[in-house]
Amino acid sequence: MLKNLQRITLVTAFLVTAPALAQEVRDDALKGKQILFVVGKTAKDAPNDDPLIRDYLGTLGAQVTTASATDPATAANGKDLVLISSTVNARELGNRYRDLRTPIVTWSAYSFPLLGMTGDKLHEDFSVVREKPFHNENHADYYAHATSSTNPILRAARIPHGMFAPLLFSGGVTDPSWGKPSRGADIAVVFGGELDQAAVFSYERNALMMGDAVAPARRVGLFLGNNSWSILSDAQGPAAQDPKEFAWFGGRRLFDAALRWAVSAPQAPVSASPAQQRATLANLAKGKKVLFVRRYDLPWPENEASDQAQLVWLKSLGFEVHTADHMEPDSRAQGMDLVIVSASTNKYKLGIKYADVKIPVMLLEAKAVDALGMVSRRRNTDYGVNDHKESLYPPENYVDVVRAYHPIAAGMPAGQFKLYTTPGVLAWSRPPAGAQVIATIPNQPEHATMFAFEKGATMANDAVAPARRVLFPLDAPRFPDLTDDGQRVYGAALAWLLTAP
Repeated sequence: MLKNLQRITLVTAFLVTAPALAQEVRDDALKGKQILFVVGKTAKDAPNDDPLIRDYLGTLGAQVTTASATDPATAANGKDLVLISSTVNARELGNRYRDLRTPIVTWSAYSFPLLGMTGDKLHEDFSVVREKPFHNENHADYYAHATSSTNPILRAARIPHGMFAPLLFSGGVTDPSWGKPSRGADIAVVFGGELDQAAVFSYERNALMMGDAVAPARRVGLFLGNNSWSILSDAQGPAAQDPKEFAWFGGRRLFDAALRWAVSAPQAPVSASPAQQRATLANLAKGKKVLFVRRYDLPWPENEASDQAQLVWLKSLGFEVHTADHMEPDSRAQGMDLVIVSASTNKYKLGIKYADVKIPVMLLEAKAVDALGMVSRRRNTDYGVNDHKESLYPPENYVDVVRAYHPIAAGMPAGQFKLYTTPGVLAWSRPPAGAQVIATIPNQPEHATMFAFEKGATMANDAVAPARRVLFPLDAPRFPDLTDDGQRVYGAALAWLLTAP
């Protein structure tokens, strides 16, 4: 145990600082921007909103140049944004813009897989909802569900969480589309409440997309069809003064916000020396009180050793650490700055304690994700573990970073890294769209193993995060088994929790 504690103390030098946040999305973000608008042709009698969109962008101060699907990708040189219309023939477009280091917004559903934004199976990974064979489904898509008010595009559009109408009800054919992005995407809007049918989704630069593709710049997928833009809902006049009407008719604001977010500066990556990183966390620890919730009567020596190692590590950084047994009331959190719930706790004795505390919580007991409102309730469907007993999945010690830009990723590049020195129990969850998934389990792309909720984010079953929340997959005996990189990420999660939202 002493050897492990010495190693743990040494690697505190690798803790990360909180990087600069992404630039706020300004209302005039499109003013003066150079936009390449890739368009196609429709049948003579088929509606086509491309000319309307081009003129509208001009009113926002953008300079728009059009291109066809067969034009070379060099047409995007010097441009600030590329738009790809649903009128484009994706077979002709190919993957010419896949590696473009310029933001792209597309409502050509067939271009989603070409850009690495979804898989390539029609009606499974992406779809265009045709009007005649899917009449009822098409009409259902006149309303949608905003996932979380903390989503950057929804925040820019001033659309709260919940149901709203992106389109005006019309007899015209709209053929809306949806995509099923990776867990590295931020899903803003879904049809039918289904995460697998994302109407608006985005990838930050350096996020992991499909097939291990890393987003070279911001990417946004939209639901529009050839003539959807002209019936986007908009609250004007007296309706704009009514909060509920304003929230309901938000389609035009959603379109504008997606484009404005795409051209805004992306999240800055983590960049700091080990000494700077340690200094930042030590500075955050000054005067901070941490409540470490654990089980006092542990019958397993390795679990007790892991808890004690964490306590020593936290105190070495300057935290004032208090402990509480999992049977004690969560009123113990009063006056604290952070709660860490150890995996040595028993979910059935912990209960729903700490779900409502208005201070940050780091949950290490992954089986309690449903009790804390972070994931839905179905065990082995909404959450579970990889282990060697009664599990479909083997032990694991690697994770797949899908949000390399996130502060909790600690500067780790997108893709796999070794979290633990040896394979063992690793928790997985299917959190809602309001979660920021940091890492998934290799070969299990839908299984998030490390994720966070911003304060005010929509969690499972419409619960709202009262403060920041993090699920870190640290099974009861595994703190001493963290790799140096794993401890960097653990420290980064701690720093993020203690940083103001």
